[in-house]
Formats: sequence, structure tokens, C-alpha cells
Amino acid sequence: MKLTVTPLIEAIERYIAKEDNDLEEQLTAEGYAAVSEAIKTIGLIEEGVTDALNTHTDAFLQVLGDADSVGEFFAKTWAEFADADDLEKTLKQVFSKAFDDLMHECVFDYMLSQDAALAGVDKRITKPAEAFVNGWSGELSRLMKLNTNTQIEGILKRAVDKDQTIDEVEKAIADSGIRQCGYRSRRVAVTEVLRVESYSQLETMRQNPAVYKKIWRHTNVAAEPRQNHIDMDGQTVFKREPFTLIGRDGATYYPQCPRDTLLPAAESINCHCIMEEVKDELVLGMTDEERRALREAAMDAVDQEYEDSAQG
Repeated sequence: MKLTVTPLIEAIERYIAKEDNDLEEQLTAEGYAAVSEAIKTIGLIEEGVTDALNTHTDAFLQVLGDADSVGEFFAKTWAEFADADDLEKTLKQVFSKAFDDLMHECVFDYMLSQDAALAGVDKRITKPAEAFVNGWSGELSRLMKLNTNTQIEGILKRAVDKDQTIDEVEKAIADSGIRQCGYRSRRVAVTEVLRVESYSQLETMRQNPAVYKKIWRHTNVAAEPRQNHIDMDGQTVFKREPFTLIGRDGATYYPQCPRDTLLPAAESINCHCIMEEVKDELVLGMTDEERRALREAAMDAVDQEYEDSAQG
């Protein structure tokens, strides 16, 4: 079955074109935490990604310009340039700092809304949350570098086949949109900030001893809502168990939260879903000190389970 992505792309374009004030109002209405910080982080990621991609393309054009011909450059220089990890390192620095800062801010805000006595006790997050920040920032950087170089390589291959000049390749790069990466940077920034929001909400649930179940909620604000995400609305599982999502591609996925990194882009980009917690009234009736002790015990158990899994 052939899937059309045109409605999704149009929805993304409408979403990322919103002014920051409109976006802030929308995210607040949807129930996200630390919205002002999220908007700020979108801007920082957008700027960082744009600078990194432009610097990478400028370096490519400079090295290409020093070559005698496109064929010579492609045969002798391109592979070494493409393997260099400057772009990947720069992007990882952008993502890792933005993700870490935003996650701590969001966890505090989500916890403040769930149990003020547990908010701000310390800045500790569990090892799975740390692994998300470190692992996904690296994987996302690798994928973006790969995609960028794949675009450039395609232009080079066509140029070699057509015996084009270096000037013609430079024009092709300009026409391709690689150098006009504002849309791409904005899309990445919005998607990844909402992803961090999901993982922050999940982390807050791990830390809060009163939360024992989570509910998938479809906010129904997307211009082109996915029917399979609408169908997810109300699905309830224990907080450390995955949801079950039937993808638009027919495959079955088991995400811990909306925009889980195991989901394909078609299930994450422009997704507005969020989670809702289910609380244990008995735990809520405990003293602040008792709930704080339970939080520490829960986090220790999660960390130990993560370490055991990594070693096994």
C-alpha cells in the first residue's frame, strides 16, 4: 500500500510557521510543561542547527572550489570529507545541552503540577533519562549528518555523470535548499523539543511514587490528526509498561511515550499527543517525608534495573 505524506508535510509546514507567541499559547493549552523554556529551546536548537549546517556546506564548497574538477574531487576528496565528524560533533553539542537543560526544567514543572512537595528536592534524573539525552542527541546528530551528506553526494554523482563544472555544482547546491535550511532547522527544533517534553513527563512519572498508571491522550489540535493516534486516546498502562500503537505502516510499536525514539518519523513529527497520570490515593495521603523517601527508592530501583539490563 502506498502512503501519501502530502497532508502530513502540509500540516508540519502550518505548525512550524506559527509565531512563537501562538505556539506558546498552543503548547500551554495542550498541557505541556515549562512552555516558555520550551519556546526558548526551540529557538536555540533552530539557530544551532542552522549554523552547523551552513558551516558544513561552506566548508564543502571551499574544498570543492580548490579541486581541479568535480570528478577529481569526488574520486579523491569526497569520502574523506564526508567521514569527518565536525558536523556530527557540533550538532551533538547543540542537542545534548538543549535536551539536558530542558529536561531538568520540564521535570521540575511536571512534578510541581503533580506533587509540589517533590518538586525541586534535587536535580537528579534516572539513568534511563540520562541515556535518552546522551544517546538520542548522538543518534540524531549522526542521522542529520548522514542525510545532509547523502543530499550532497547525490548532487555530486549527477554532476559527474553529466560532466558538470564546479560552478554548476555550486549552483545545484544553492538550488537544492541545502543552504536554505531554516525550514529544516525549525522542523527539527519543534519535533525534538516536544520529544523531550514526552520523555520529561515519563521521567516525572518514574519519580512520583503516587503515579502508578499513565494514559495516552490525543489533544486533537493537529491540522491533519492521525487516526491511529486518535484511536490511542485513553489507552491506559502501568507507568513503566509500554503502550501499544499500530502504525500507519501496519507495524506494531511499543512506545513508552508519544514521540518515543523507537517510533518512525511519520508517527512523531507534528504529533501533539501527551500523557495523563493516574495516582494512588493511598500514597497521596502519606506525609511529604514518606513520599520523598518513596521517590528515592523508586529512582534507585529504576537505576539498578537499567544497569542490570545494560550488563546483561
